[in-house]
Amino acid sequence: MIQIQSLSKKYGSFLALDNISCVFNDETVTALMGANGAGKSTLLKICAGVLSYKQGNIRIDGHSLKDDSEQVRKNIGYLPEMPYLYNRLSGKEFLLYLASLRNIHHAEKEIEEFADLLGISDALNLEINGYSKGMKQKISMIAALFHHPHNLLLDEPVWGLDPLTAKTLEQFIMNQHGTTLIATHSGSLVEKVADYVYFLMNGTIVASESVKKLLNSYESIEDAYFSITGM
Repeated sequence: MIQIQSLSKKYGSFLALDNISCVFNDETVTALMGANGAGKSTLLKICAGVLSYKQGNIRIDGHSLKDDSEQVRKNIGYLPEMPYLYNRLSGKEFLLYLASLRNIHHAEKEIEEFADLLGISDALNLEINGYSKGMKQKISMIAALFHHPHNLLLDEPVWGLDPLTAKTLEQFIMNQHGTTLIATHSGSLVEKVADYVYFLMNGTIVASESVKKLLNSYESIEDAYFSITGM
């Protein structure tokens, strides 16, 4: 469970998040939709511990992100919109390096299992510098998943993926038992995997509803988004 109370975030004079409060429950997949700059990625980065914040409180699985960040991060898998990779390492070397930072021993088996699931086993020993965008996305995805986190924070997760891999990831997301947050522009992805969707504008939540209810009232999530936000 992710509990957010009165969270605000500024970049200089720009207010990226404006007094946001919400609760994302276990056993649910929640999508965040909004235009570029609406605050989706900022919210995920803060919950992942990548960005600091001064105003507000966040508790993840009962632990304060400010007071117990190390414990919180153990239970989070974060997939950024743009992968952060070391191009001179092989995919396997990079993932084992992350495992060592997380004090995860014997991670090789999990890494190989996820690589096989995502169809990238043959590329694990190649230098990341030679990877395509899709291959880099898959390595970043394994980095988010191989420690079996209870909570997933996924920023544009199907970006750069082939249809088969995207479908595999969608199935994985739907089988996740913890809290899953997905920032996306894809209405079709929301319809396939999400239980709830939050619409963000200018750093605030302007609407939140179950995907089923919205699809009972609108032809698609995309139509609901444009109708509700007036964009």
